[in-house]
Amino acid sequence: MTTPTAPNGYDPITLVHWLWWKLRCHEGSAEDFQKLFENVIKRAHPEFMQIRPYGNIGDRKCDGLFFEDGVVFQVYSPDELKQAEVQAKIEEDLAGAVDHWRDRGLKRWVFVYNCRRGLPPDIPATLKAQHGKYPGVELDHLSSDALWEKARGLTLQQRCEILGAPFGYEHLFLLPDGTAGDAVDKIRRGHFVVVHDVMSPINLQAAVTALAPDVPLGPALHVRPGRAGWMGEHPEEWKAAATQQRLIVQEAIEKSRDLLPRFAVFSLAPIPLAAHLGFLFSDRVEVRAFQYDRDRSEWSWPSDADEHEDVQIDTSGVPDDVVTQPCEVGLRLSISARVSESDARAGAPDATHHIEIHVPSPNKMWLSSTARLRAAAKQVRDTLAAIRDRFPECTRVHVFAAVPTPIAIALGQAVNPRMDPSVALYEYARQRSPRYRFALALEEGA
Repeated sequence: MTTPTAPNGYDPITLVHWLWWKLRCHEGSAEDFQKLFENVIKRAHPEFMQIRPYGNIGDRKCDGLFFEDGVVFQVYSPDELKQAEVQAKIEEDLAGAVDHWRDRGLKRWVFVYNCRRGLPPDIPATLKAQHGKYPGVELDHLSSDALWEKARGLTLQQRCEILGAPFGYEHLFLLPDGTAGDAVDKIRRGHFVVVHDVMSPINLQAAVTALAPDVPLGPALHVRPGRAGWMGEHPEEWKAAATQQRLIVQEAIEKSRDLLPRFAVFSLAPIPLAAHLGFLFSDRVEVRAFQYDRDRSEWSWPSDADEHEDVQIDTSGVPDDVVTQPCEVGLRLSISARVSESDARAGAPDATHHIEIHVPSPNKMWLSSTARLRAAAKQVRDTLAAIRDRFPECTRVHVFAAVPTPIAIALGQAVNPRMDPSVALYEYARQRSPRYRFALALEEGA
């Protein structure tokens, strides 16, 4: 009799997670395995869209998909994998998926299966036999063991959200814990923590410390482009990132609607994506945006922050008279640094009027209190209102922003797609010419 051996090289937490994974795959129901798959894949690939059966329509032979890439997943977790039953399942579900999704861009079909015990049937051979029937569709498979490797590649926080924190480590992770006795208090003081870690990892414990005395509600919501190596060098990258952000935020708001959600946002992201995140939340949802202090490596405001400061922030360039002709407007936000008007004109040559929101001495450390954040957010709202008033026929506002991410989020929240013209956001790089390049637009459906 042989004794099963654990994988070599696993640290203690990963080893515990591997054991829990094996237990859940072996003992869980088919629905449990599907939920396990969804929890892993949507963290590894935020563009993943869940599909739920609806009435007599069912799930259209699809348990989830990457819509933009034309990838459809089908999940299967019987008590025992038998060759004849697996073959019949593949033939039926593949035919149904092709029938429902081919005209919608089906390019790849992935059979996800749970092998509870023993060796699985020859699934690759079964798929190869089907390929001749559907030459335009790539056929692939993903076993429960391969899915574990995806789970193992997630951040430790994300893995703990799926599999739980090992005993003795619970205090290190944001988890849906607590009892009925403190549920009301947690909801009253609770925020859904949004981790917008596009440019750099974010220390979740530092975020929780900054949130105190309020508390996180459930696990953190990670919002980031799903593709490895995302650089934002091409328009399609920005478009895909915006699509993923929209799907994640819409789902988060919808699922938390009954709790009257409040969100605490910790963002290290390019300005266009931070502004787009604020745009998705809108000003109808309560959002607290936190600023990272690089000197102190903290997300909390300095203890000596002046919350009663008379903040100096102004807007220049708004004309006294109404401009009745159709036009485009350039809007510069000079907070972290001065935005050159010549750079803005080079980035948006069609803008005929230029406005600037500025502080006396722009620098990276300017945002040092909630008083300054409130003042900047109000100035942005007032300036957008002035643009609507003085340029009633404006067709587009081009925004060139040197701001901390909390102000970028406030900018996005201030944009009302039904009242404001399209707002174009630009990304800066000193080495380029022109230095500002269009990234994405805030408008209906963005």
